[in-house]
Amino acid sequence: MDYRAPGVIRPASAFALMLAALLVVMLPAAAVSADPDADTASVSVASEVPAVQPDMDELERLLGELTPDNRMLDQLRHSSDPRDILLELASEYEQPLPQLTLGEALDLAIVNNHALNSTRLTAQAACQNVEVNWTALRPQIGLSGSTFWQFDNAEKNTNTQNNSSSTEGKNIRSLALGITQRIYDFGLTRDLVDSAETRHAIQVQSVDMTEQQLVQSVVESYWDFNLALGEVKIRKNEVELSEEFLRQSRARYDAGTVPRLDVIRSEARVEEARQALVTSRAQLGNVATRFHALLGVNDAQYVPTLATADMLLPGMPAGDLEEYIVSALETRPEIKLQYASLFSKDLERSLAENRPIIEAFGNAAYQEPNSFGGSMNYQVGVRLNWTLHDGGRSRIEQEVIDTEFAAISQDILELETQVQADVTISWNRLMAAQQSLGVAEKNLELSREGLLSAAVGYAAGVVPFIDYQDALDNSVAAALLYLSTIAEIRKAWVNLERSQGFPSGYPGDSRALIEQSGSVESIQGL
Repeated sequence: MDYRAPGVIRPASAFALMLAALLVVMLPAAAVSADPDADTASVSVASEVPAVQPDMDELERLLGELTPDNRMLDQLRHSSDPRDILLELASEYEQPLPQLTLGEALDLAIVNNHALNSTRLTAQAACQNVEVNWTALRPQIGLSGSTFWQFDNAEKNTNTQNNSSSTEGKNIRSLALGITQRIYDFGLTRDLVDSAETRHAIQVQSVDMTEQQLVQSVVESYWDFNLALGEVKIRKNEVELSEEFLRQSRARYDAGTVPRLDVIRSEARVEEARQALVTSRAQLGNVATRFHALLGVNDAQYVPTLATADMLLPGMPAGDLEEYIVSALETRPEIKLQYASLFSKDLERSLAENRPIIEAFGNAAYQEPNSFGGSMNYQVGVRLNWTLHDGGRSRIEQEVIDTEFAAISQDILELETQVQADVTISWNRLMAAQQSLGVAEKNLELSREGLLSAAVGYAAGVVPFIDYQDALDNSVAAALLYLSTIAEIRKAWVNLERSQGFPSGYPGDSRALIEQSGSVESIQGL
């Protein structure tokens, strides 16, 4: 089958051109054979078959196009290696952006993240509400004043001995000052303090939950950002290699050594690579947006510090699963919050009881006018307040609290089961990621060698284009798999730490700033 373009007369192949050139150089036209029969045969053949006069410039051009470029081969050797890819990621930005290490990113997020700050303000408002609820424990001072007209209807005797009734109004003014202090309430004050501390602990655990979830999201987004940068670089290399082999396919088609189908496949491969590059850049924009949103810094943009060689290491092997589960049950803020809620319900049960309250009080009142122009009265004493019967309200409240207490107890059991499942799943995820790293490295090495062999073989005409295309696809997939495995190890580690409640802490950990065992009095400065 003739694959040459119509109307163009070309040698059958570059090899034919090379052979013809060598024959022209080695066999001059003036040479005379020693065998006359051979000379006669040569003359007869020459008269029947036109002599080929190759164009040496065209020959050199075709040979140059069909020979793999050394620079391209070097690119093939290194372009699919993520270690080199990660060192070139910064070139994706036309204008360099400031870089953040993972610790710096966490510090920024913990200080500026809007959702976390909202949770902190909610906790602060709850603490302020605790202080309001304590007003009954402090001295109560009251001041009252009044003015009124008093009318008396009485009999009035006169010298004329005429009896008549007379009404005369008097303006009475009074001012009273009273102070009351609860001196004993049979444990009510201590229960109120404990309840306030419990509500404060619930808010603290809510802040911890939000903060730890933010830390996990920032770490995952940080590595997703690195992964997206690496994918863009890999896709760019894929486009460059596809364009190079499209050029070679066209050159080989012009030389008549490959069918038109190879050129069509090469053009389609270039378009596929370009589409993949567009998709990867869109994904890069998405992860960058999420990364900046988590930081909470609206007027600045950053890129993560590019992964270094030590970040490509698999890290420490996972420890004992049972130890991780025990640690999680002790440190997870969700469990602490549920236990605080359980204790709060128990205190509500105690607060709902009717109990006597003994108060000391003192009153001072001044009133005028009276018979002597004004009067001052003083009262000092002790008062007992006790609601003996409230119509069954306290009993109903007790029943409601008991039901809520039982519900929270079941929630704790369910949460402990869920925490164990979270730790187990995270541990298995980390183990699988670490074990997959060796496979990804071997696959990367083999795919790189396969792509190099396919490129050289295709340029030499001994490997079909479909094999080269498969080798390129495998190389791209292996590079992406290696980067994904590295990122998966890091994300699996932080997921395992989050499932335990970050027992070892993290950069910017605000838990060290809050003494949860301290009393509410010390926290509020009361």
